[in-house]
Amino acid sequence: MTVGIIMAAGTGNRFKSEIPKQFCMLGDKPVINYCLKSFEKSHLIDNCLIMVPTNWQEEVKKMIEGFRKPKWVLPGGATRHETSLIALEFLRDINPSVVVFHDAARPFLRVKLLNRVIEEAHLFGAATAAIPVNDTVVYAKDMFVNNYLSREGLYRIQTPQAFAFEIALNAFERFHANDGTEPVLLSGGKVRIVPGDLLCFKITYPDDLQFAQFVYPTWNELD
Repeated sequence: MTVGIIMAAGTGNRFKSEIPKQFCMLGDKPVINYCLKSFEKSHLIDNCLIMVPTNWQEEVKKMIEGFRKPKWVLPGGATRHETSLIALEFLRDINPSVVVFHDAARPFLRVKLLNRVIEEAHLFGAATAAIPVNDTVVYAKDMFVNNYLSREGLYRIQTPQAFAFEIALNAFERFHANDGTEPVLLSGGKVRIVPGDLLCFKITYPDDLQFAQFVYPTWNELD
């Protein structure tokens, strides 16, 4: 069994809205519904667990009516790591073979990218979408350029991220980190990089949602 874990428990402090960004309207649907549609369409996903902020369970259940694969909606923790661990511990008795984490605030997830990450996780134990860094990267001090960093070998980590369940549970119980791939690396595992997608950006600031409003009318053609 492969279970998708939709990370929708953030409160979005940087987004500066009373409504968390993943529940804001994008076109005629909440942001979270876009990635859920991709999970629905993937033949490799069996069920989904949705992690939400405290007191949002009932509201989210209403938002996702009509979807078949979301089976559980649970409150997350204070941090991304806590939320991830709550999800993994909940799934312990279910014991899926693979779990797939995805940010609900990344609405434009192509099914082929989701499937590729899952397939690589089956082969290597852990896999993540990532895109190469193309811009010049600098260190700054007091808002002045201080030094330059070579772009060679640098990637921007995205989601989805997929892991063999036992690898993820063991790593997250032992190591705390902001990104899901880091505990696996710290525990001695390897994480396979799958070429990501520029359209699979994360809505973090209000401008990101504005940009997403331009993308969504053609999303069905692009997916």
